[in-house]
Amino acid sequence: MSLLFLAGCSTQAESPQSATSDTAITASGVLDTSMGIYQFTPSSCGVHYEDGVLDIEIGGPGTAPDGEIFYFELSSIANQIIIELGVDGPFKTSDRQLRAGQYTSETFTIDVSDKVISVSSLVLVDEQGDRVDANANLRIDCDA
Repeated sequence: MSLLFLAGCSTQAESPQSATSDTAITASGVLDTSMGIYQFTPSSCGVHYEDGVLDIEIGGPGTAPDGEIFYFELSSIANQIIIELGVDGPFKTSDRQLRAGQYTSETFTIDVSDKVISVSSLVLVDEQGDRVDANANLRIDCDA
C-alpha cells in the first residue's frame, strides 16, 4: 500500500521504502474547455492506492474564463467531477454547475504520472444535463 496526501501547502507521502516527509508545494489545476480555461488551486490532493484500486480526491477554488469563482471537486471512486460555479469553498452548493462522470455524462479515465493527474476527452454537462463540451482536458499538478 502506498499513500500520497497533499493538503494545503504540505506534502505527506508514505510508502514501504520511504519515510514520511513534509515539503512545501503549490498545487495547480487547469481544465481546458471549449468555453475557455478554468484555473484552480487544489487545497487538497489525495492520491491513495490500496489493493490495486486508485482513490483520488481533489478539491479547490478557482476562476472561470469569465472571472467567476468556482469550487472544483474530483473523485476517482465516484468517477465524478463537479464544478460549483459562484462558490469558492467545499460543502457550498450552487444552482449552476458543470459536471462530468459516469452518472452525469460519460465515464472518464484518470492517468497519474508522478504527482500529475490528467484526464483527456472529458464530456462536460451543465446542471440540467445538457452537454456543453465533448472534449475538455484536465491537468492537475499536485506538486507544482
